[in-house]
Amino acid sequence: MKCGAMVSAAWVTATLAVAMNGAAAERLFEPNYAKVNTDRWRCRLCPFEMASAKEATWTVGAVHVAEPSARFGRDSGLAEAGARADMDLRYRRRDDNGRMTEVVARRLGLDSRTVVVGVEGGRVKARLDRREIPRNISVDGVTPFAGVSTLTLPGDWQGTFDTARMTGLGEATRFNHGTERRRTSARVRVDPRPEWWVQAGYSRETKSGTAETFADFLYQSTGLPKPVALLTEELTTSAGVERAAFTLAAELRNTRFRNRRGALDWQNPWRGPSVLRGRKALAPDNDARSLSLVSRMALGRRVAAHATLTWGEARQDDVFEPYTTNTRLALDPLPANRLDGRVRSFAGSFKLLARPTDRLRLIVGHRHRERDNQTATLTLRPVRGDAFMAGAVTSRPFDVERSTTALGVTYRVAPRVGLGFYADSNRIRRAPAEVAANEERRHRIELGVNGWRGIRAKFAFAEAERRASEFRSTTSNNPLTRRYHHAARDQRTWLARVGYELDGIGAFVELVAECRSNAYPESALGLQRDGNCTRGVDVAYAPLPNVSIAAFYLEQEINAATAGQVGFRGSDWRYSTVDAVDTAGISLDVGELFDGVVELSVDYVRSLGAGAYATELAGESLPFPDLVSNHTSVDVHARYQWRERSALVFRLRHERFRGEDWALVDALDAIRNVVTFGSGSPRYANRSISASYEASF
Repeated sequence: MKCGAMVSAAWVTATLAVAMNGAAAERLFEPNYAKVNTDRWRCRLCPFEMASAKEATWTVGAVHVAEPSARFGRDSGLAEAGARADMDLRYRRRDDNGRMTEVVARRLGLDSRTVVVGVEGGRVKARLDRREIPRNISVDGVTPFAGVSTLTLPGDWQGTFDTARMTGLGEATRFNHGTERRRTSARVRVDPRPEWWVQAGYSRETKSGTAETFADFLYQSTGLPKPVALLTEELTTSAGVERAAFTLAAELRNTRFRNRRGALDWQNPWRGPSVLRGRKALAPDNDARSLSLVSRMALGRRVAAHATLTWGEARQDDVFEPYTTNTRLALDPLPANRLDGRVRSFAGSFKLLARPTDRLRLIVGHRHRERDNQTATLTLRPVRGDAFMAGAVTSRPFDVERSTTALGVTYRVAPRVGLGFYADSNRIRRAPAEVAANEERRHRIELGVNGWRGIRAKFAFAEAERRASEFRSTTSNNPLTRRYHHAARDQRTWLARVGYELDGIGAFVELVAECRSNAYPESALGLQRDGNCTRGVDVAYAPLPNVSIAAFYLEQEINAATAGQVGFRGSDWRYSTVDAVDTAGISLDVGELFDGVVELSVDYVRSLGAGAYATELAGESLPFPDLVSNHTSVDVHARYQWRERSALVFRLRHERFRGEDWALVDALDAIRNVVTFGSGSPRYANRSISASYEASF
């Protein structure tokens, strides 16, 4: 009673103080609605949702790029120099009957444009999405070939044994290595009753452009511009019922993939093998369909169960290409004209969540997946380099079965401290395969702290052991070689993440370190070990209410070692790789400058990557030249609130990149038995400037 009286008295005193000093309190806590971002607001009880209203914001401007650079505009579409228009639009309207219309359009003047239209009224919801995604790789590649899927050389071309003697390389023409995706999707949902819903969706994606590929005639290799003309369509229908203690949904999905350029044909530039033209198959057409059932059930107040079942089937039945275009080889006909490939699959999962007490939580789950390859076995006669026949090879359709059982226990030892223990067992069966089965057991323990005396921390340690069945030599591979995803493995992982919030000065600091190491104790040849370590620090500081500063530093290192040999006894050589990336950045945000009409943000990021690859042979290290990737970017964003409903927005981006890649050579005749594309390591310093006018009503 005494404690309750003290609390009541304190509450009355605080209420009287606010009433007596209302004007001062209002000035102190005056809201700034101009800074509220309502993009994701979907409040069903807001006044806006209860009455007719509309809001719209449109932006019109221009962006200028200083220099043409594919990598600078690889995803944005700003790959060419010059100026272009850029426009955005956001419109939302709701009438008196509750029907809502929403339109969002971004980057309308660029190749990375996006448009979303949504309509909602009564029990019907509809949404239409349109997105274009460019992917620019390079524009400095050249090729002596002309054509799309049938490539030809200049009429006066003379084949040689050495690229240094190919006089026609000087007439090579430039081509753009890049693609563009155009994705359109539509979705309609109908709620015939409050607890029932039906939904249908359709998506269509096209991918067009030019990529790089290589093909060889025995020991002579040629870089070929490969046409990309892909189409993917997907149709989904689903229905479900949602109740407080029970949910059930079913979905039927059909997917179709088509390649409009099923094969690539090219003229032989070499004098070696007596083959006038070469031909290779590209990605084949295929179809897939699946049926999924998803359910959830509450078994009382403290227990819930989830289950998912999925059946699928995939088919591929493209016409086979001939063994070779070399007419001088006497070959038996193909055993079949088509693959008639069919794979059936099943995936099921079950999870049980229980909370026996307010502090204890249990999770039990099981997953099972099957892949049944019903494709017929074929015996084929490969032709090496279109020059000579190899021994007969029989195709081997693989069947895979995976099962995982998992257990998790979490306990809140204190109001802001939790402890968790997790374990799972994995079993994999394959037929036929060199390693027919794997069994792996994992254990993980976690300790989490959330806000205790300003500390946020997480510590975790995990250990896993994967055993492999007896090796069976069923292929022509070296019998000492083990595929890394089949081989026995010992794995260890640990994580430490500690953050501390300094309330007195408005700062936050977080340190993170995470490492994973794998060892393959039974692999005489193949991958011996690999590891991945990440370390970093994040700092955030707000010296003033309208000023915030954030900085980070992150370093990551990936290493691996592989053993190999020329013959079939012992380890002749060892190949090691070390990739390291260091990234640092700092950002500054300043708001409410010059009486609150100017906002400014500056971001700086620097990333330095290096890759060291070396082969150790007979005690001698034979390193490759280091790979280098040096990237620096500066982003400046300024907004001037010109009037109450209009603003001017300015942005400057400066980017510098320097790469060194020994696999890229800038001369077509740099390698005597390879016709390359002549693309050098990317290097550029570029900038873009944009200005736009934004208005709302």
